[in-house]
Amino acid sequence: MLLDPPVVKTVQRWLEDMLGRGLVAVEQRGRAKYWCKVAGASGLAAKAAGMMTHDEALALQTLRRFSTWRIPTLVAETLAPLFDVAGKRLAAVNSEHERRYRKWIDKIEIETGSFTLEYPEVDPGIFAVVSQALFYEQQLEIVYQSRTKIDNADAKIVHPLGLVEVGGLVYLVAAMPRHSNPAMYRLDRLARATMLPESFAYPRGFRLSEYVREQRQFDFMVEGEIGLRLRFRNGAGHHLLEAPLSADQQVSQSGDTLEVRGTVLLSQRLRWWLRAFGPNVEVLAPEGLRSELAAEARALAGIYECE
Repeated sequence: MLLDPPVVKTVQRWLEDMLGRGLVAVEQRGRAKYWCKVAGASGLAAKAAGMMTHDEALALQTLRRFSTWRIPTLVAETLAPLFDVAGKRLAAVNSEHERRYRKWIDKIEIETGSFTLEYPEVDPGIFAVVSQALFYEQQLEIVYQSRTKIDNADAKIVHPLGLVEVGGLVYLVAAMPRHSNPAMYRLDRLARATMLPESFAYPRGFRLSEYVREQRQFDFMVEGEIGLRLRFRNGAGHHLLEAPLSADQQVSQSGDTLEVRGTVLLSQRLRWWLRAFGPNVEVLAPEGLRSELAAEARALAGIYECE
């Protein structure tokens, strides 16, 4: 049984309805109208266009604004039409209550607590290839140019295990065939990346969260646990009363002096953190770290000594 095609007026009503929901666009060419589907107006975005609440739209716009490299390119491209639908939903203001949703996104900012540097850009094409290889668990051929080998053109094959953002820099954590420990590669130092057709078996025992938080691989040159004892002056360490440096932290305070002790991992990052306090912190233990920083202080004093 053949169904009668819809009349022109019915089609017109359907098109105008989809135009109102941002699913199609129309262009007037003389006396004729040319209709076309808006990019991404299908799948999840199409379903959401007529159902998305202002709360959902606000959540998506917040995610879009404050997420950078944390969303893999594959996912970000899939969500792009949904982000656009959310933007249009917030732009459609019909009441004072809805206007508050639109203004909310301009009332939030994120600022880092450290000195801001101009970090090198990551090539979007390279990031896309790395993300895809990570997603599909495919082998990756890369050309990595480290600080000491900026002209390197030799390619190596790695197995991508994860992406980690550390202080504005993005790292690829990857394993190499016949090497037991994963390595870290800064994405901005990748001169080339190619996803290979060969897959690899993602190691069962590897957990990126453990690699980052428990093994502290991004603390750089971890040397093991130490019992750290510090003496802060001039209120420099008071933030540790609310944000402890370790689970077993103990503190004692006398006037403007605060003594803090706890078990931490000795690493370059710990040294950087201690140096930032200058004369407002004294390392009491362990003796090796105290002697090391004392020697640095003497060398620093020599640099600034008046002639």
